[in-house]
Amino acid sequence: MSVVTNPISNIPVNNRSHVFGWAELWAEQTNSSINHKCTPAILNADKVYIDHGVNFGGTMNLFGGVTKEIYDKINLVASHDNIVSLDHDMPDWGAMFKKRIGSKSTYEGITEKWCDMLSARLKNVPSLKQEDLEYASISVGDSHTLAFSGPNHRVFRNDGKTLHGSLKNGLVNLLRGVEPTGSVFISLGSIDIRHHLLRHDNRDLKAMIQEYVKQGTEIEYKYEGVQVYYCYPVPVEYEERRLPKTGYYKGTPFFGTQQERAALTKEFIDILEDESGGMTIDPPSHWYTMDPQKYAETIMENNSSVHISPPYYYRKDWGESPLGA
Repeated sequence: MSVVTNPISNIPVNNRSHVFGWAELWAEQTNSSINHKCTPAILNADKVYIDHGVNFGGTMNLFGGVTKEIYDKINLVASHDNIVSLDHDMPDWGAMFKKRIGSKSTYEGITEKWCDMLSARLKNVPSLKQEDLEYASISVGDSHTLAFSGPNHRVFRNDGKTLHGSLKNGLVNLLRGVEPTGSVFISLGSIDIRHHLLRHDNRDLKAMIQEYVKQGTEIEYKYEGVQVYYCYPVPVEYEERRLPKTGYYKGTPFFGTQQERAALTKEFIDILEDESGGMTIDPPSHWYTMDPQKYAETIMENNSSVHISPPYYYRKDWGESPLGA
């Protein structure tokens, strides 16, 4: 049995966390369990997959410093003879920790010699990325792609990606050079609605979505047998919900009123349905008409974010039982 873990930052136990959702996806795809706190139990696994976290961008955010707990967990992972880095080429933790030697928040056991030994141990650790998986289908788009992804799909998240920018660069370029042979789910537009479209009085939403479907159709022509589906934008978030600054644009968490963005979302969906001929991935319709605060407290992840909670993902039937309960 293999295991997914993170020795730097615990994987949330709360299944309503976006961070948990990404770790859970990898666990499903690798037929692994999740060891949330990187305990010695990982040594019983045949393989240890290192999940660097959904928000990892190549640098460490160690707000509490490099503690003895982290030191012990790193030693634990490094002692396993079969470790694999998920999503990223294995970072050089030794070099990263070496820069923190001498800091009051760095454990005394982290010495130059230890850092050099760690760098040497990790140098040849292989990686496994979504594009390496052997699935016929792909889900691709912004950070909401995780919620809209299909079962047995490679999931190509591009956090912060707008529909406008994606069309400018070409949707086919989001496929990372992978040739799909099944379905392609595309999740774009939510960020455009939240931040950008209402800033422009001369916007032509229909033309944008027509280009969206045109480029999606070109993917179908390029890859024989592929069917492209277009995911709905997410419902508009509750305005009083605190959002992380990483989700801000020009100093604000959104642009326009909740009512304006809700109307724009409905317009987007109506045009998308019409232009795509109904080739859409759509959450339950009542999500778009329910009280925004209730939607945020029920469907969205627990802490501040704009994401759907993992129990309500598409591949989990939007959290609804076959009986509609």
